[in-house]
Amino acid sequence: MKLLGRDIPARELIARIEERLRTRGLPSSEPVDVPPSGVEPRVDPLAFNLQALAEHSDPTRPLPPHTHRGGAGQLVLVAKWAFRQTCQVFINETLGRQRAFNGHVRDSYAQLSAEVVRLRAEVEALRAAQTPPPEPTPAPTPTPPSKRRAAKTPGRG
Repeated sequence: MKLLGRDIPARELIARIEERLRTRGLPSSEPVDVPPSGVEPRVDPLAFNLQALAEHSDPTRPLPPHTHRGGAGQLVLVAKWAFRQTCQVFINETLGRQRAFNGHVRDSYAQLSAEVVRLRAEVEALRAAQTPPPEPTPAPTPTPPSKRRAAKTPGRG
């Protein structure tokens, strides 16, 4: 059985995948409504990364418990909750140095981001203050080839 080439009907495969997604309650590739205000504004990567670093810098703060399991999922969630309640002191002790390191990384990123913003503003100010380049002088009109030959050989005639 070949897995590449024409043996795989692409449209049928996509339809089957979308059907499986819909049965699980997940969205498929149906068109999405555009908000009335238009496209969302562009995200500033520096601010976004700084916010993400600040939000996730403490490794001792647990993520919300979740499981992908079906029927036994509730039992797994209870086990996770019990583990966190009994072992949080050890988790905090183990990840204390990582928390301090993450704080330093977050602070360093904030300083570097501020420096990048300052340098961008300075570059823009320098570009705005820069005088426009002088108009280029027009190139001399080329002399026709017949006149060039005559100019090169003045003694012949």
